[in-house]
Amino acid sequence: MTIDKATKVLCAGLVCCAALLTSCSDIDEADRLAVVNVVNVDTIVPPEPEPQDTIDYFAPYQRHVLVEDFTGQNCVNCPNATDLIGTLQAMNGHDNVIAVGIHSGPLGVKKTDKTPEGLATTLGDTYYNYWKIDMQPYGVIDRSDGILPTDYWSAKVSYDLGAEQWPATHVNIFVNTEKAADSNDADISVTLAGVKGATSGKLQVWITEDAITAFQKMPDGTTKNDYVHNHVLRDAVNGDWGQDCQVKEGQTAQYDYTYTLPAAWNAEQLAVVAFVYDDKQVLQVVRQKLKIRKTI
Repeated sequence: MTIDKATKVLCAGLVCCAALLTSCSDIDEADRLAVVNVVNVDTIVPPEPEPQDTIDYFAPYQRHVLVEDFTGQNCVNCPNATDLIGTLQAMNGHDNVIAVGIHSGPLGVKKTDKTPEGLATTLGDTYYNYWKIDMQPYGVIDRSDGILPTDYWSAKVSYDLGAEQWPATHVNIFVNTEKAADSNDADISVTLAGVKGATSGKLQVWITEDAITAFQKMPDGTTKNDYVHNHVLRDAVNGDWGQDCQVKEGQTAQYDYTYTLPAAWNAEQLAVVAFVYDDKQVLQVVRQKLKIRKTI
């Protein structure tokens, strides 16, 4: 990050008075900033947008922000990061700040016979190792500016949502996803629309789950067995790093998938997160809840 860009990021965070939280690091508690307006999101599930009769594929929609939250059930400070995400979403809108909890690393807990409530995955570890995460909670926001401790999340989100930086996205993403009530096969359709210029990069499609009740180590040292985990990364639909994609201005490109859902997942709490990224940043990201089609 350049000095000018870093200054803009820090100034944006001060102007918005966002909540600044700490990570699992060695910084003395006396040197940290106070927590302001933290929202407890244990039981908050993002609202769904109202359905639209028609879609303007090429409208200059607001660019959204992707927060990849590297977390773990044995990470005592990770609930603070979750609360910070809730604050950022409350301030900016759940559709504008899209979070994905990536349970991973040494503080993550994988599902085994001894830990059936484990939420960490091999996929999460793949991303954890790629970004060279060395403590949690850490985040990658829009896949630009590298890994960031929670102290910088508010400023980074504010900067990336700023009209001066991103007046509108150059590519729009529309997701339709549904399954029949008597089937575990989810149909996922992702449409890319070129708004300005030609866009090429990678399309990534993830499945996340909300409202998972499982244990979590807490900041006070206790273990909360009925902690509610939201936006938990479950799997990648189209490969760990997505697939090549491209779309020209004024044109659309459609990508269709069928994914068989494990029976243990709660279909009513699943969502698809789709985003396009290149070697510099995430260009656009959207989240769409899985619709369950009633069987006639």
